[in-house]
Amino acid sequence: MHPDLERALRPVLDDLRATSGPLPRRVDAGWPGDSQEDDGPPTARAMLWGRAGGQGVFVELRLPLPHQVAQVADGVQDWVVEELWGCAPTNWPRCPLHPDTHPLEARVRVAAAWWTCPRDDVPVSEVGRLR
Repeated sequence: MHPDLERALRPVLDDLRATSGPLPRRVDAGWPGDSQEDDGPPTARAMLWGRAGGQGVFVELRLPLPHQVAQVADGVQDWVVEELWGCAPTNWPRCPLHPDTHPLEARVRVAAAWWTCPRDDVPVSEVGRLR
C-alpha cells in the first residue's frame, strides 16, 4: 500500500478498534474498472473488504496529511455503514451530542483531522483518538 495512504488510514483504523467497529481486509488496488490515467490529481487507492462487500478509499498525494486523513475517514465511514447495515446502528462514529441521529464527520481543523458534529459544528475528537 502506498505510504501516504497507509499513514492516512492508520488513525481511522485506530478509531475503529477503539470503538469496537468492524475492521476491513485491505487490498492495495484501485476500484474495479478504475483508471488512474485521467487528468485528475495523483492519488493512492485501495479497496476495503468485509462481509458486506468492498469500498474504495483514496488520498490525493499532493494534499497535506490532515486532509488525506479526512478523505480516508470519509471512505472508511462509507464502508462501515455498509458493513453494519442490518446488524447494528450505522451511525459510526456516533455523535455523542446526538447519538440517535447522525454520525460524526471528518473535517480539518487547526492542521488536524477531527471528528465533528455535522449539526452543531462542534469538534469531538481528533481522528485517531476516539475512545
